[in-house]
Amino acid sequence: MKINKKEPVLLIILLLVFIAIRSINYIYHVNWSPDQASCGIDALNLIRSKKFITLIGPQISANFQGHFIFQGPLITYLFLFFLLLGGWNPIPASYLFVIFASLMIFPLYFGVKKLINSKAAWIAVIIYSLVPYYINYSRFLWNSTFQFSLLPILIFLIGLYQQKKSSMSFLLLSIWAGILLQFHYQFVIVIFGLFVYYFLIKKIRLLNLFFYILGVSIGFSPLIIFELKHQFYHTKTLLLIIKNWQAVDRPGGVTTPHYYLTLSFLVIIILLSVFKKRIKNISCRSIIFSALMLLFYSFYLYIPIPRQAFWAPASPWNYLAEKKIYDIIRSTGLKKDFNVANLAYYDTKAYVIKYFMKRDGYEINYEDYYKNKYLFVINEDPQFTGHTSYEITTFQPRKIINQWKINEKFNLYLLERVFTNESL
Repeated sequence: MKINKKEPVLLIILLLVFIAIRSINYIYHVNWSPDQASCGIDALNLIRSKKFITLIGPQISANFQGHFIFQGPLITYLFLFFLLLGGWNPIPASYLFVIFASLMIFPLYFGVKKLINSKAAWIAVIIYSLVPYYINYSRFLWNSTFQFSLLPILIFLIGLYQQKKSSMSFLLLSIWAGILLQFHYQFVIVIFGLFVYYFLIKKIRLLNLFFYILGVSIGFSPLIIFELKHQFYHTKTLLLIIKNWQAVDRPGGVTTPHYYLTLSFLVIIILLSVFKKRIKNISCRSIIFSALMLLFYSFYLYIPIPRQAFWAPASPWNYLAEKKIYDIIRSTGLKKDFNVANLAYYDTKAYVIKYFMKRDGYEINYEDYYKNKYLFVINEDPQFTGHTSYEITTFQPRKIINQWKINEKFNLYLLERVFTNESL
């Protein structure tokens, strides 16, 4: 494969555009919500416990009566990597991930070029860089965004195998597929699709089936080891979930957009391959014009300051609101005997605030809402009307001893538990 002298320069320009478009009002868009904070806490615990080896990562959303299925540990390790580089500050850590994702333009371009042709490669990197759906999901740390950002390496390895036709390149491809499975179990569809493509359609030599199974097993090995060490816990849990599917807690259902992040991009690559002859006849001017239209549309979308962060379930709400709340809590001087509840949205245990507290060494009982003397509550009004979460209902009797304005809608209240003769 020949490399045109202009290609690296143009790719660097596109890389800078990739970063620039995601940098617009970044702190207002960035998502650092309970999922991210929980993974951040896991990363903190991993390094502070000095037990650097773990076989599992965060749990998937579906669960049945306290039975969970866990994802791979690479999720936790990537959170640890970016948070360490970012000084445990979510904003620079997330922004470093944006830069990392931008670098994936290179394996994506050269992978698609090997697989299809150079024009298809330019279309692929333009879509990856400038389509709003992919912009939104390449701005923050998360298992699905990790999987999506690492997908170009798989595409490059697929292109490498097509060029080399060696067992070693096929093994590398298979290992990477197993690694990507750690980030989201939907990737089993891709692994099955690769099997069908190579062994039923292309009918490559049967020896490579051994390399395929070996490679996927190596990439997915932490969870395989976990299964062997824990009496096939995940297998039993999966069977239990299937058997009781109607009673399974499935937050978000199957309609949330991130479920289709990786799969949709692979469909685009497949379509580029199917129509490669037509794509070869597309003029360079048409590709440049399309890229400029996407760029202008993205500027139109992201220049206005959003009222809420991406995926924030409440409006107005963003990272700055969470940081302001933590700064207020820190300013009160309370070091123990308190807890925090967030009634602004579903994060009643206030994981984002607790990430900051754990990072800065607050030694409180983070799970106890029954014995704490003080409770910080984030809510719209001081009556907490309609809230039935135990974090607030068990804090009785109580009185408000202070309050702070967070934004035009939400306030922070400091409650004190009133101890009566009966409670004593």
